[in-house]
Amino acid sequence: MSLPVEQKKALFYSMGLHLLLVALLFISAQQKVITPPKGIAIEAQIVDLTQPLSAPQPQKKPDTEQAPVQQPPKPKPEPKPEPELKPEPKPEPKPEPKIEPEPAKPDPAVLKRQQEQAERLKKLQQLREQRQAAEAAAKAQKTPDQKPQQTVPDDNKVEQQASGPIGTQDGKTGQEPSLLNHYITAIQADVTRQWARPVGTPAGLKCQIKVNQIPGGGVISVTIGTPCNADTVVKNSIINAVKKADPLPYAGFESVFERRLNFIFQYQGD
Repeated sequence: MSLPVEQKKALFYSMGLHLLLVALLFISAQQKVITPPKGIAIEAQIVDLTQPLSAPQPQKKPDTEQAPVQQPPKPKPEPKPEPELKPEPKPEPKPEPKIEPEPAKPDPAVLKRQQEQAERLKKLQQLREQRQAAEAAAKAQKTPDQKPQQTVPDDNKVEQQASGPIGTQDGKTGQEPSLLNHYITAIQADVTRQWARPVGTPAGLKCQIKVNQIPGGGVISVTIGTPCNADTVVKNSIINAVKKADPLPYAGFESVFERRLNFIFQYQGD
């Protein structure tokens, strides 16, 4: 059967109220009642007031280990700034030592030629001094009415004198040495120094040499005349020696110079 709405509401309210009361009763039954004690026990001691009171003994405090106080951690030292590294100055480059070129070594052939030239000039100087001394002595012996002798011989005389002193071993004749003899001797000495003697050349070599030259001693041509006891190889070596001696002696011998000159070349052995 159905109830009206108002009755239903009243029924629900009454049921909720009963439930609330039951809950309160249950909670109050669970609480404990705390009753305070009836009296507090006090300990006391009878003290004679006529006698001085003794000082109370100090109570020992219970030994309690004090907990170590934790010190705050020391602050880490700030890192020192690294010093700035200054770049090392670059050393100035040392100037490279100047290499002086070594002086060129003189050619041995040139040195030999220079030595021979020096010897030739020395010998020419000696001959010049001898000639000057001879001319001075001749002038001193001249009388005012005498005529000067001819100093330049003709071609035939030159050939005869040239073949005379050079053709002998000692290079002397029965007469006093003249300027022409000195001239021929100087030429023969130069040619001998330049001569490359072939191997096997026998001693006793004797050849007539004919030279065509110009003023100053320049050699134009060389030929072998007669007599000559040399073979072809030796003859060619003598011709080469005359060409190597070019120019032939000239300074100091201008007065006896001849364009066509004959002289004897000889080899007597070492």
